[in-house]
Amino acid sequence: MTADAPAPRSRRRLWIGLGALAVIAIAAAVIFVPQAVTRAAAEARYADALERQHELVERHAAASDELTALADPARAAVQVADAAGEAADALDAERVDAVAQAADPVRTALDGAPEDADAPAAAREQELDDVDELNEAAAALEDEAETLESDVAALEGAAEALESSAPALDDEIAALRETIPARADGIEEDNISAQARTRIEMHHAADLAATSEDDVAYYIEAYGEAARAVVASQESELAEKDQGDGLQDVRLEIEEFVRSIAGDARVDFDWSPLVNGLGEGESAGGYTTWWYSDGGYATMELSNSIARFWPDERFVGLVVHETGHAITSQCREMLDETFDGDVELMATAWAIGMGYDNPWGNGVDYYYDGVPPADDLVEASKACR
Repeated sequence: MTADAPAPRSRRRLWIGLGALAVIAIAAAVIFVPQAVTRAAAEARYADALERQHELVERHAAASDELTALADPARAAVQVADAAGEAADALDAERVDAVAQAADPVRTALDGAPEDADAPAAAREQELDDVDELNEAAAALEDEAETLESDVAALEGAAEALESSAPALDDEIAALRETIPARADGIEEDNISAQARTRIEMHHAADLAATSEDDVAYYIEAYGEAARAVVASQESELAEKDQGDGLQDVRLEIEEFVRSIAGDARVDFDWSPLVNGLGEGESAGGYTTWWYSDGGYATMELSNSIARFWPDERFVGLVVHETGHAITSQCREMLDETFDGDVELMATAWAIGMGYDNPWGNGVDYYYDGVPPADDLVEASKACR
């Protein structure tokens, strides 16, 4: 019996199997390759958005710091400009106008600067697997970056505006402050009848307004108030000198005479019917109090009779004697060492040294029974002028 030979394998079935496998592979590629590309694109988008957000956060911080560094002194300068406007009557008018003009662009830059806000924080990188989540996170970061870009531009623009305008304001303020002491001198000259303390306090305020490194606006305002106090004191003092007796102008003439010989001493004047119980008839009374502080100043009380008989040499001599007391505020060492603290002796010698030798008024008769001070004392008194 003969066995059958084995049937040959079918090549067709083999090719069909291989073809099926190829189709499956191609299908897998069609499915998975686009997904990989999509994910890679989402991851790249997210990474770029995150990097951009971090960069803008850094720029925002730098721009904010720069603006703050410029804005703080600029605001202080604008406050000084405002204070100068309030105190304009006590300041150089031309310089005040220059400060006001220089302040306008600085004020505009400050008004246009972004308001203070919380500084943005750098976003934290998230572990995201889903493509949609990656795209959503990237979109949020892109939106934030757009806002940050606008904010940074505003901050940088404001800083640039201040950087270009603030120096001119600083220069004008410095020029204004240099004129304050001289302006205070002018105010005193125009209000010389104001009480000495108000004039002294004005000069103290002027010095601070001109030289202080801090709180400049405050000190300029204080100086303006002090200057107005001087003007008010002048008005009050002039009103007191008009006592309805027609002697106001004579009183002012006498006061100016005292100032002309009193050196640097500031002198206030009080006029009364009687001083030291004297002033009736042809008598006259005078009394002077002085202080050594603040450059030396004095208050001189005079009886109205001096104005009535002015310029009688007797009464002139009395006024000079009282001026000798007032100027002692400038010559304390002379009083203590040369005159042994004898204030009347010094005032009498000083009056004689000034050329007023009528004994009725210069103190010789009243204090020394007609015997004048020694010549060497008279000569020594001439050093006090």
